[in-house]
Amino acid sequence: MTRRLIVGTGIAAAAVGAVHLALGGYVARRLIAPRAAKPYVPVEIDGDTVSVPATSESRQPGTYGVWLDDGTHLTVGEIVRDDGARIVRSILARPDGLVDGSARGAWTSQSIGAPEEVGPTEHVAIPLRRGGDARAWVIGDPDAARWAIHVHGLRSSRSGALRSAPAAHDAGWTSLVVSYAGDEEAAPAEALPSSLGMREWRDVDDAITYAVEHGAREIVLVAWSMGATIAMLALEESRHRGAITGLVLVAPALDWNRIVARAVRGVHLPGSVGATALRVLESRLGSRVLGLIEAVDARALNWVDGSRPAPAVPTLIVHSLRDPVVPVTGSTAYAARHPQVSLVAFDATGHCNEANQDPGRFREAIAGFLRGLPVAG
Repeated sequence: MTRRLIVGTGIAAAAVGAVHLALGGYVARRLIAPRAAKPYVPVEIDGDTVSVPATSESRQPGTYGVWLDDGTHLTVGEIVRDDGARIVRSILARPDGLVDGSARGAWTSQSIGAPEEVGPTEHVAIPLRRGGDARAWVIGDPDAARWAIHVHGLRSSRSGALRSAPAAHDAGWTSLVVSYAGDEEAAPAEALPSSLGMREWRDVDDAITYAVEHGAREIVLVAWSMGATIAMLALEESRHRGAITGLVLVAPALDWNRIVARAVRGVHLPGSVGATALRVLESRLGSRVLGLIEAVDARALNWVDGSRPAPAVPTLIVHSLRDPVVPVTGSTAYAARHPQVSLVAFDATGHCNEANQDPGRFREAIAGFLRGLPVAG
């Protein structure tokens, strides 16, 4: 009887362990999954308003965008009317040729439709050491010595990072807004999962090289969410890290342990599932099953309370106290440990919505930081 009890307990434990591993694998897959295609849904354009389906995103306050399926971008402002099933918002700038009536559109936080809305723009291709090139925008004076390189986050694109370019333009810095491995523009295509910055940083390093070769003598990395992981890795490994004179980090991913723990807590799973997900990512078998080119040691991507040193450059962090994806506790702890770091806290809802909900303060915080950096001798 005792033997049967022991065997039964072992089988039950094995079953629980298998379920736990499966959940951990699911969390890991969701974490690194490529960006899903934009869902284009019915929208109604009527004069200076657009009606969109009611969702938690379309109900957010502030300035956002709607991409129509013909490539037209609408910058939309505050809510005019909430009918329950649909939200009516103002159109802040009606594009030429836009006609009233039914269309199909996708909601986006990308409130700026094109780099030319920020300043004079050159569309460029950055040669990559792994072969091929990555598309980018150079905004401003291409012969300037001070460049801000804008790095978007996970499941985003350079159109998302474009939101920080107006601040750099205000401060007189040239902007380079880049794409990198695994996003929707740079090969390999978006079918590849993210490596949480461990592979992507090399493409951003190639962008740094491009800037240096085109006259940049001072570079500030303006990095959004996972872009902060990329920026920190670039500062550790870049061939031109001596040219990087500052960091601007928006809702930065500085500790993936906290991010994964927040994600599993948000779906009411035990914290141990998050730990399992991180172990799956760093294992050779798990990474192969997930389609990764190499294993990802996400637990080591921790600059908050891990062993990685902080870069010794002036740093501005912009982060909402209510960020539901990247816990602000990582930013506050990081800023508390490092005197060269300043934190500007926002009260925006959603992740990386600081620029959408308080654009004036967001723009001035970054522009003021860039203006305050001493000119290199």
